[in-house]
Amino acid sequence: MNRLALLTNAASGGNRGRRWSLLEGLELEHFVTDDVDELPGAVDELVSSRPDALAVNGGDGTLQTLLSAFAQRDALEALPPLAVLPGGTTNMSAQDLSGGGSWRRALNAYMSLARTPRRDWPLSKRSVVQVRAADGRRQAGLFFGMGSVVRGVELWQRSLRRRARARDWGVGAAVARTAWGLARKDTSFVSHAKLTMAFDDQPPQPAEVSALMVTSLRRLFLGMRPYWGDGSGPLACTWMEVRPERFMLRLPLLLWGRGDRVPGDAGYHSFRASRLVLEVDAPYLLDGEVHAPGGSLEINASRDLSFVTLNGGRR
Repeated sequence: MNRLALLTNAASGGNRGRRWSLLEGLELEHFVTDDVDELPGAVDELVSSRPDALAVNGGDGTLQTLLSAFAQRDALEALPPLAVLPGGTTNMSAQDLSGGGSWRRALNAYMSLARTPRRDWPLSKRSVVQVRAADGRRQAGLFFGMGSVVRGVELWQRSLRRRARARDWGVGAAVARTAWGLARKDTSFVSHAKLTMAFDDQPPQPAEVSALMVTSLRRLFLGMRPYWGDGSGPLACTWMEVRPERFMLRLPLLLWGRGDRVPGDAGYHSFRASRLVLEVDAPYLLDGEVHAPGGSLEINASRDLSFVTLNGGRR
């Protein structure tokens, strides 16, 4: 029988008040943390346990903290196949990597791996976003952002997140409110970042952007796909200039991957790459967690990791 492990962040929004009796008697190793800050300390136990698969029961921030802890130890490749359960306030990573569905359905699908031959596991391969800062910090996640993207997440954390359990709809409301603020040039949402960026082996180029995002996810919340550019790398990189043309009119095309219908000189850009180097003095976010200005940031795609599809085959 295959050895399964489950890492639970009990403080994640979707896990608060959950009936943990549902997990009693299950044939797996269950690691429970009461706060996201305790997650890195569980890494050594997970490594020594050497499970055949690991389920992460938390939200986007929980998965990012776990990936960053392994990246800091230069041990991402030591991770077993990962299953991502939708146990957080936001579950964008779970929806894309493991196929979404309800928490209980995802748990049942994961538990079925115990008696399924490993050759028959529904696995997909995916890179994650690795970030190395000038001070030596190493992080890993699925979504990197700068500029007004940071302002939108701060809005979500400050107000909308505290309301009813809106989940992805609440994040969508934050996106809509940020877009409206940008269109009205509301200083609460407008955030410009002067930077120098270099993709792969291309020479550095100076730029001033109002928003920048880098992700290895195929779909964001509510099915959004705000990338459309050329290139063969696993990282989708999209950025918007300070004064883009007809922003609100073109926003639906941009959010659902049809930016190629927008004129190239309108101020919207998208490109696929394996590596991006930024010289910038502005805060950035990784999977919803905002970090202080990093100066020089090197963003790389990791080698492919294995993720378990939990909803019957959607990849």
